[in-house]
Amino acid sequence: MQNMDNQSFTAQLFVDKKPVALAGKVIRKMLESPDFNDGEKAILEKKLDIYGDVLLSYAEDVAPETFLFAYHDDVYTIKIEDRDGNFKNNVSMEGEQRNLSVFEGNDPTYFRIINSQGDSAKLDDLPGEVNNIRLHTGPQRREVLTYGESPNFPIFTDKERRGKLVFFDLKIINRNVSL
Repeated sequence: MQNMDNQSFTAQLFVDKKPVALAGKVIRKMLESPDFNDGEKAILEKKLDIYGDVLLSYAEDVAPETFLFAYHDDVYTIKIEDRDGNFKNNVSMEGEQRNLSVFEGNDPTYFRIINSQGDSAKLDDLPGEVNNIRLHTGPQRREVLTYGESPNFPIFTDKERRGKLVFFDLKIINRNVSL
C-alpha cells in the first residue's frame, strides 16, 4: 500500500505569471491604480469587504499564497496557509456560483491535477520545480475556469460555461510533506 503522505506537497500557483492570492490582496492592488474612477473604486471597496478574505484571485505584484496539496484516495484536497503558517482552511468551490474560496469546514472539494498531456497526475508525475497544470474538481471532474475582467478582479469557478479555461503554473516548494 502506498504511503499517502509521499504524494502530498506545498506549492504556490500562478496564472500567466501572476500569483494566485486572496482577493483582498488583488483588490487592494487594484485600488492603488490611478486607472479607476471614484465610482469603480467604491465598488471595489465593497467587494473587498465581502470577498477579501474568502475568494481567490490572481494579479501582478501581489504576494502568492502557499497551498498544501494533501493526497488521499487518488485525489487532492487543497489547504491554504494562514498568517500563523498553519494549513487549517480548505480551498473549495462553494455556493451557487461555485467560486474558488477559502472554506472553514470539514466538507472539502476534491481536486485532480491534470498534467500538460491531459492526464490525471500526482506528485511523482510532476518532476519539475514548476509544472504547467489544470485542475478538475469533484467526482464530476469539472474543469476549473476563470472569469472577470477589469474593472472587476479575476475569479476561479468550475461552473460550466462560466469562464475560460485556466492553466496554472504550479511551483512546488516542499515535496513529500507529512500530514
